[in-house]
Formats: sequence, C-alpha cells, structure tokens
Amino acid sequence: MENRYFYRLVFSKLGLLKYLGANDFLIFLGRALRRANIPIKYSEGYNPRPLISLGFPCPVGVESRRDYVDMTLHEEIEEREIIEKINKELPPDIRFYEGYKVKKSSLIEDTYGINYELHLFVHRENWFVSEIENINSLRDTKILVRRGNNIKEIKPFDYIKSVSYRKTKDNIFLVYLETIKLDNTILRGEEFLDLFTVKPLLMRQIREVILNV
Repeated sequence: MENRYFYRLVFSKLGLLKYLGANDFLIFLGRALRRANIPIKYSEGYNPRPLISLGFPCPVGVESRRDYVDMTLHEEIEEREIIEKINKELPPDIRFYEGYKVKKSSLIEDTYGINYELHLFVHRENWFVSEIENINSLRDTKILVRRGNNIKEIKPFDYIKSVSYRKTKDNIFLVYLETIKLDNTILRGEEFLDLFTVKPLLMRQIREVILNV
C-alpha cells in the first residue's frame, strides 16, 4: 500500500491574483507542484487529479493574507523544502510561508472563522459613523445571501464576533470584522455591508482565515 503524507500549507494571495478563482487556483497550483517536482499524490480513475483541497474558497476579487491548502504526498518531505520549491514556481502575488504535517482532516471543519479588512468609500461620513456606532442594534436584522444556487435568509450577527473601524482619510474608512463559522457557513465581508441603510462602496477586501487548531 502506497504511503500517504498529509500537509497543510499557509499562503497569501494578493494584488492582481485576487481575480484568480478557487478552481483556477487549484489548477494553477497543481501545475506549480509538478514543475517543482513535489511528490504529490493523485486520485485514481480515468481523470486523475492532484490531491489538493481548499477550505472556504476565497471569492474572486478578494485578497487573502492567510489562507490554507491541504495536500497529500506519496513521499515524506520537509515542509520548508516544499515551500521553497513551490514559491520558485509562483508569481510574487502568491506566497507560501508556513506549513506542517496533519492527520487527514477537513479545512472546512477546522475553520473557526474569517477576519476581514474592508476598505470603504462613504459618501456621507456622519451617516456612516452613526450607523456603525449603532450597529449592535441590528442584531435581529436578516439579509438574503446566495449560497451556491440557493438564496437563504441569515442573521449576520449570528456570525459576527466583533466590529471596529477607523477613518484613514476623507470619506475613506477601514472596517475590521471578526466572524465565526456557524453550521459550516460563513459570512462574507461584502454581505456585512447589507446592514447599512446607505451601502458603502467596497474598494478593497482582505481576509484572514482562522483555524480551530
């Protein structure tokens, strides 16, 4: 029986590569692993694929300072060597910077929550400040979100751990949003903005995935 070794790697995806979707990212990464001669394990069947998987996919247009990928190798290799070899095959906007061995597990199950940094343009500063200062009054508010092909109703505050903000320049604010996973569902950064009467313009969104372990 062939040996299997499970690794979890941490990476960032910034800049223009925020427009790379999850499926394209897996194809992109699989090719980089082949070029780097990483002993990746492949699935069986007529269309074998590298055994690499993501947790909650990073939406197109969203940057990530901390995201995770799990991979299965058929040979044991030092984590540092994996990272060095992969980074040589990737553009600088994607960097792997941490890795460790794990038992076979699921990134979805291991995710505690996702933190967001939202860069916002607001037309009326006083209105925005008043609403975000009183955001806790909206704990029972429900919004409609899309999950796959379905539309569902959720309470954003079921997922929100904390909210803070600061002004950086005229009409520009940074909002820091800490969220938790609930029933294998997460709140997306842009969905938080649906709580506002006058929805701010989202200029940039950066996320950081937080694990239980």
